[in-house]
Amino acid sequence: MARPAKPERKAELLSAILDYLMDKTLAELTFRSLAQGLGISSYVLVYHFGNREQLIAEIISSIESRLDPMRSADVRDIDREAWRAFLLQSWQWTMAQRNRHLARLEFEATAQDIVAAAPRGTSQENFRMLHHKTRDWLVVQGIREEFADTDARLFTSTFYGLQFDFVVMNQPEEATKAFELMLSVFFSNLDYRLVTEGHHRTLPERPAQTEN
Repeated sequence: MARPAKPERKAELLSAILDYLMDKTLAELTFRSLAQGLGISSYVLVYHFGNREQLIAEIISSIESRLDPMRSADVRDIDREAWRAFLLQSWQWTMAQRNRHLARLEFEATAQDIVAAAPRGTSQENFRMLHHKTRDWLVVQGIREEFADTDARLFTSTFYGLQFDFVVMNQPEEATKAFELMLSVFFSNLDYRLVTEGHHRTLPERPAQTEN
């Protein structure tokens, strides 16, 4: 009877694997090269991860776990300051050089997923999750859903786009300035929507026209 894998050993291996991948791609990753790089037996990797696809899925899942707080959050309990704080915290995570490479691996996996015979689908799920959470939060603030959906998509696309900016250009100060501007525009647009919506709601109805 096979011995059950120890979760703590698997977590240690994942951390070491992520370190190993700092200057490598998922495309070139094999059990043999990884085992040689870590100084372990390929059997250890098979024992804990099964096969290459399962290993890559575990790698991406580990990187994407940073989104778990947002995934489990109830938007009705998040005020403006808490929302801003979460976004800033998430951005600060991206700005670390190690995490820049983790984001690089995440983008690589996303590109692979688009043409894969059996896509993992997690990148689409995460984009959809952030989009829907943002939309639902805007609705809670008082924005009509049709506006909230578009505003949330713009926000989500910009958020991911600025992460890609940092991954490609490696200019953290410039990317952070753009991110801070994006936040300012996001909240200014929220205020504009609220004022406009309030204005429309308080306008008196036009009297019916009478024919002469």
